[in-house]
Amino acid sequence: MSNIRLNVFLHFRKAGGTRIVNLASANGENLWEDHDNGKPCDPFGSVIDLPNMNEADATEFLDQAMEKGVSFISVAGGRDFIEAALNHGSVTTICSLRDPIKTCISNYNYDYYLANANDSTIQSYVHTRGYENPYISSFYSGHDEFNLDIGEVDRVVNILSRFDLLIQLGHPDSDRSIEETLGWKNFDVKSHSTSGEDRLWKIFNLLRKGKLLRAVSLVTGKKRGLSSDVPVESVRYDQMLMERLFG
Repeated sequence: MSNIRLNVFLHFRKAGGTRIVNLASANGENLWEDHDNGKPCDPFGSVIDLPNMNEADATEFLDQAMEKGVSFISVAGGRDFIEAALNHGSVTTICSLRDPIKTCISNYNYDYYLANANDSTIQSYVHTRGYENPYISSFYSGHDEFNLDIGEVDRVVNILSRFDLLIQLGHPDSDRSIEETLGWKNFDVKSHSTSGEDRLWKIFNLLRKGKLLRAVSLVTGKKRGLSSDVPVESVRYDQMLMERLFG
């Protein structure tokens, strides 16, 4: 096996993950040859379903990634995959987390201005998308049965506490922690890179889909939703998680 060390990044949507992927690239890490924002893709361009791997298959995948010379991958979740990464002697585990209310609002605006969601309110978006404590929920693959409660918060706290690097988005010492843990020194990167994050592309996409009023709102920089609009239950346990991890 190669002597390369593999960075495994647990990527929560709209929680600062794209910047971490860009930092990895800017600092010389080798990403999977075909990837979607750091997530490995198969030869047909589809994201490999890492979150649903069992621990043995996940360990084999991690070994194969290092044999290919890959030094950085992103994964959207999966308890078994994360356990495999934590138990692997050649893996460094990384996770970035953000205020759950801000994450919810960002997810809503992102999907709304991509025309992937037509909900007029955050409350409707949360209901139609089944948006419920995504940080904790991401640890459980589709075939897992679990109930969101304080016990699940405890379990996820125990898992994340074992990570080599936990980043609280917006904390003034986060870049220093990244440099100390990963040795990355180049922080001159964008927080986004995909066409879906580009405002001009979004405007064109909205006009192409006949969403004129939505395009006008985007041009004016209008953000939809307030913190008070986010349903409490949709982020309650993720907020507990953040409080337990960062105080």
